[in-house]
Amino acid sequence: MQRRHRTAHARIWTLLAVLLPAILVAATFIRQNGPIERPARLLEAPVQAGGTDQ
Repeated sequence: MQRRHRTAHARIWTLLAVLLPAILVAATFIRQNGPIERPARLLEAPVQAGGTDQ
């Protein structure tokens, strides 16, 4: 009984050790544009260089 239990745990942990990193790598490759690739957004309206506002 105990040997089957150890064997089952060893197989489950081995499967997780292979499967979880593979899922993370696959998610990295198929993800859509993340925050790094997004274009910059202005928080304020641009100031005109030769404006007549005084």
